[in-house]
Amino acid sequence: MSEIPIAGSGDTGSKPKEVIWAGWLILLEAITGLIVVGIEFAFDYANDYTLFGLVLVVVAFILYPMILKQDYSAWLMVVIFNVIAIFLYLVGDNYPGAILSIIVLVYMISPNVRGHFEQRR
Repeated sequence: MSEIPIAGSGDTGSKPKEVIWAGWLILLEAITGLIVVGIEFAFDYANDYTLFGLVLVVVAFILYPMILKQDYSAWLMVVIFNVIAIFLYLVGDNYPGAILSIIVLVYMISPNVRGHFEQRR
């Protein structure tokens, strides 16, 4: 006879808090970007940077579950897209967005966080 799987009988190990914080920061960036893009479209203030910001929002929502799985390629994409976002926000005079991207970038490249993603390489 085969065993019947019981709910909660899987892996009980929890994710490192650094990975959870990284996921929350990515989600915060995505939600903030979605709000800003929505406001810019609603008040007819949208420009080319707004469309690129919308692409970054979609990418952030895609990367969020991958970050929680400690995927190294997702970590690398988050770093690359945040560098791009910093320049995008500074050119578009979105200084709060640039500050948020700098915070996320510094957090993601810190050795303690980076190590959790490089282990799963």
